[in-house]
Amino acid sequence: MQPSDTVQPIVLLVDKEDPAAHLDAVAAAAVASVSAYARRTEDTAWENWVFGRFTKSVRRAGPKVFEKMAASAPSGTVVVGRAKAVAFEPVTYEEMPGKLRGLQVSGTHLPDDAPVPGTPGAPVIVVNEDLEMSTGKAGAQAAHALLAWYLTLSGEERTAWYDGGHPASVRLAAGTEFTALAKDPGAGPLIVDAGMTEIAPNTATAFVAAAG
Repeated sequence: MQPSDTVQPIVLLVDKEDPAAHLDAVAAAAVASVSAYARRTEDTAWENWVFGRFTKSVRRAGPKVFEKMAASAPSGTVVVGRAKAVAFEPVTYEEMPGKLRGLQVSGTHLPDDAPVPGTPGAPVIVVNEDLEMSTGKAGAQAAHALLAWYLTLSGEERTAWYDGGHPASVRLAAGTEFTALAKDPGAGPLIVDAGMTEIAPNTATAFVAAAG
């Protein structure tokens, strides 16, 4: 199996009656993705994927379906403000369970309400504001960035972050600010998208900011 053959499904709660803030949902998707990897019990489903493009697919579900999905999600339920997300092991599209595959991918746009305050000292994922990505697309890119950052940590640092509640927040930056922050010493790997959906190929999308 080639690395690009598998995709990690991430599911966002989209409650039409009480929608979460866009940036909180993006953060929840990112943390859920890494949480599923951090909590893995074996590497078979992950070994090719994590060293490839670690493709992710962010899908949405209403409250009832989300709770059913959450019951079996290896990530556990990640909560950021009103946002909730879960993530699963990477699978091929053909092997993805039908209930997951049937969830809608595109068109998730949650409101631009103020996000909850981030935890001091926790990673901050910077997302390229110029791209005006949907919540689902931004969630996938933030998940790429947080995982790339997580993989740079030592075993002790990974454990400390996860056991400390695995917090993360998301902020937007545009233009020269985004470029400058990405070049700061200590910033996480810069994610450059393949351009399969929404944005042009080779577009810089997100990274974890250098610790302040």
